[in-house]
Amino acid sequence: MKDTIEMIASRKLTNGARVLRQYVNKGLNKAIAKAYKLKDSSVVVWKGISLLDNETPIMVTLSGFAKDSDNAKTGAMVQVAILPIHDKPSDNYRQGSASVCGDCKYNGGNGCYVQWQNLTSHWNATRSQTPIDMALSQELVKGLEVRVGSAGDPAAVPVWVWQELLRYAHSYTAYTHQWRSEHGQQYRDICMASVDSNAERQQAIDKGWNTFLVYDDVEPDVGIRCLASSDKTDKDGLPYQCITCMACNGKGKKHINEHLHGATNTIYAARKARA
Repeated sequence: MKDTIEMIASRKLTNGARVLRQYVNKGLNKAIAKAYKLKDSSVVVWKGISLLDNETPIMVTLSGFAKDSDNAKTGAMVQVAILPIHDKPSDNYRQGSASVCGDCKYNGGNGCYVQWQNLTSHWNATRSQTPIDMALSQELVKGLEVRVGSAGDPAAVPVWVWQELLRYAHSYTAYTHQWRSEHGQQYRDICMASVDSNAERQQAIDKGWNTFLVYDDVEPDVGIRCLASSDKTDKDGLPYQCITCMACNGKGKKHINEHLHGATNTIYAARKARA
């Protein structure tokens, strides 16, 4: 088995054209999943107690490593979610549990962009799984673009998990609302600080964070517009997606802006939470 996996892994692409890397590496990941008798749709890479409430069992799940995500904005990125183990994600969200979202103002049914109700089948498929070995997790994201926090806040999970998981990823995106807290500072080199006003942005910048500002009626005073929400196209003439940009992480110095968006009821709830 070890020789087979090493042979498959040796064929992974870590550089070069993204489309080719995605095609080759995800195809090889299907072979790895078959060899290890894993679900090629989703696996668990870590389970433990949330660092945001210090009591709730949570898990980190991985999907899109062998099959492309259908998220039109992010593109075919590997999706990493932080979810409760015992409570249905949508219930956890509506109750305002701090376990996976901390003190985010949008928690508790207050206009979060995540479609928590759509995570039920994924949660059912993963909550009873035993976490796979970290070396195998690293192999599944090797050479690929990764979206950390498709649901949940990365700060709920020990920072070493992200440092290890993302070691061989081609690139990644990550955001946290925990940038104010002392605990959150250790994620500064991994995540963007999620901010909701120019004042919050400046506070985060003063703490050394890259920032992602969701603005409404007051225009941003620094930064650039999120390319995946602009009308710009990439070098191939295709609409920008997160996977063609990959700017949103703790590397370098950058500040990104996005206008408040989503369904009418989501925007309404978010505006109330921001007031």
